[in-house]
Amino acid sequence: MAAVHKAHLGETVLDGPVARRVVSPLRRKDPLSERESEVARLVGTGASNREIAARLSITEGTVKNHVSSALRKLGLRDRTQLAIHISRGGA
Repeated sequence: MAAVHKAHLGETVLDGPVARRVVSPLRRKDPLSERESEVARLVGTGASNREIAARLSITEGTVKNHVSSALRKLGLRDRTQLAIHISRGGA
């Protein structure tokens, strides 16, 4: 009955299994994709974009995109902060 009332008020109603499937990805500990994590780990070793690109067989532009995406997702300012984050066990 409560669900019907909430739906009538325009609220979203999800049962347990559906709610878990929707919320689970939002609770992931590591918000980075596998490739972003890989690039971030290499940044953490002090590798340049050129070195990372050669190691992963991707372009420097792609490395820059992955670094930028990782910074945005983790709320960091620059690759120095990313390297520190990695050294502390992040990504």
